[in-house]
Amino acid sequence: MRWFYILLLYLHPRAFRQRFGDEMLGIFDQSSEKASLMADGLLSLLRQWTLRQPSFAFSPTTAADGVPLFYSAEAEVPRLSALMPAALITLLAFGMICLVMSHRWRQTYLIVGSHHPSPSHVLAAHTDAQAVSDLPAEVKVNPYPFHPPVSAYFRFLLVLGALDADQDNVISAEEIENAPAALWKLDRNHDGQLTAEECGLKPDPNLDPLMLGSVRLTFMRVHPVLAALDANHDGVISESEIRNAAAALRTLDANRDGKLVERELLPDQAIAMAAGIMATLDKNGDGKITKDERKGSFAADILDRADGEGKGYITEEDLVIAIRSGLRPR
Repeated sequence: MRWFYILLLYLHPRAFRQRFGDEMLGIFDQSSEKASLMADGLLSLLRQWTLRQPSFAFSPTTAADGVPLFYSAEAEVPRLSALMPAALITLLAFGMICLVMSHRWRQTYLIVGSHHPSPSHVLAAHTDAQAVSDLPAEVKVNPYPFHPPVSAYFRFLLVLGALDADQDNVISAEEIENAPAALWKLDRNHDGQLTAEECGLKPDPNLDPLMLGSVRLTFMRVHPVLAALDANHDGVISESEIRNAAAALRTLDANRDGKLVERELLPDQAIAMAAGIMATLDKNGDGKITKDERKGSFAADILDRADGEGKGYITEEDLVIAIRSGLRPR
């Protein structure tokens, strides 16, 4: 076994062998634990050739008497063999991390999101976020550090402003349930019903009674929330219709998420334009715009397109079709 240990010492770097070889051989001869020294010699051999830097040859600089000598050495690049163990350890650690991350046992999914709109966005952000009821947990901050600006449509239509109690531009399920109480607050004259003016209409005071009645009916008809509340379409939200307001509002919930957002409440552009033209030009209120009523009128292009069949009169349905054809991109 001694000759094998001498071979191990001979395989060490020359500088190491010259400095420690005799001492290591002497310890080997005197020790009874030769197997452990043999293993230590193998480990030392591996360490000396892979991890240890080679010895540097220093040359002293010329100096005057009494001045300490300084030594300089040329730059050395680490040997590739010295870098290999670190690279191997790094690859093993990275592989273990990837293995742990790829396994899905006992993995908990946490969904973090916000169901409160932010005024910092220039454009509205449409999201597929899950409903609050589906989240593992919900954190509420009260009060919010900011308040979203109230929509212009919610400010214009007094009914929406009354329904949206927290002014977040959303009619929540709780606000829908509380709709009758909110609508009663708009009954300024306490007659038990809501007129078009109490809902947000501001008519021209110079309109004749016939035209004013047509404008009121049109106003109540073109806005989806008013049309839903005014079930019999008589231009007035009666006491019984106010009591049934929650059920009427739920019919506007297109995606069945239990709340109403602005896009579910905005009027159809073509229907609103057609209704406005009819209210202005249909002088006798018969639901038709005749050639005499068309004379000198505005929107001649739309009217000509609506009377494409040459019937001599135009209905609101004709106007809607003509307006939608003009809105399509060409």
